[in-house]
Amino acid sequence: MRRLGGLGMVKQERARRTYEAILDAAAEEFVSLGYARTTLGGVIAHTGLTKGALYGHFSSKEDLAHTLVQHGATVWAGLLTEIECAGLAPLKALRILTVSLAGRLWADVRVRAAFRLASELPGDVLQGGPLLTEVWDFLVAHTRRAQANGEILLRCSPESVAQLLLSLVLGFQHLPVPQRDLPAKGRIEELWIIVATALRAAEPTAPPEPALPADTAQAAGKPS
Repeated sequence: MRRLGGLGMVKQERARRTYEAILDAAAEEFVSLGYARTTLGGVIAHTGLTKGALYGHFSSKEDLAHTLVQHGATVWAGLLTEIECAGLAPLKALRILTVSLAGRLWADVRVRAAFRLASELPGDVLQGGPLLTEVWDFLVAHTRRAQANGEILLRCSPESVAQLLLSLVLGFQHLPVPQRDLPAKGRIEELWIIVATALRAAEPTAPPEPALPADTAQAAGKPS
């Protein structure tokens, strides 16, 4: 009985490793090619597994995409819970969210795949749309609160700030290869400092008109 139990545990561990390898390979394919161009054949070639091994865990490309989007949604829900439990001021919540989410995108290919799928698929397919919608709503709502609290002085729409921050989060993964070896967290923090400095700045006023030389001013005052 012990021997049978041991064999069962070995099989379970092998199945788990296969499942994880398939998900990672599918995530790489979705990130590189997008949903439309990704094929199960490409995923199989990426893993070196057999078709039977893949179908033993996932029935279709849609099944793989759905699982990855759900992974992204779980990561997002965890970040959101941490921020809400911390009771942070709106601007600090925006900073923590931006830095944390960008860091997860950088470190986790499955999260990158989830967000690419969410941007490509409509809301009624694989539950892709709500992931980006929820991130967007958070950014807009907290920007509006930060403006109301006087934390953001720059006059701009909450939607514009949300677009900037979402572009920062999603665009951070698209760097030249030499830049990818730099510490991600430090780079994201530096980018946030730049953004926060701009958001805290008062609306710039138009520079004063330059004074005219005395002879030019006198000539301008003469009737023609």
